[in-house]
Amino acid sequence: MVMRVLVRSRNGNFILAFVGAVYALSALAVLAWFVVDVWQAAALTDFLLQVALAASAVCGFWFVSIALNNLRQRAGASKPASIHR
Repeated sequence: MVMRVLVRSRNGNFILAFVGAVYALSALAVLAWFVVDVWQAAALTDFLLQVALAASAVCGFWFVSIALNNLRQRAGASKPASIHR
């Protein structure tokens, strides 16, 4: 099942891509730091926090993919149709 999220403005798509990239990169950085910091003392709570951080990173990449897909569709729709004679 594919969920389609339509953002009509070009600036909105750029902002969505930027926020998604920041969200994903920060989640990955915190996840990497968290794994290195508590590697020896990993309890169930630590595991759940790691899963939540990984899910946050996936959501950030999902935001970026939505924005890029919308920008590609918008670029394709704005091209003028060629006239064949």
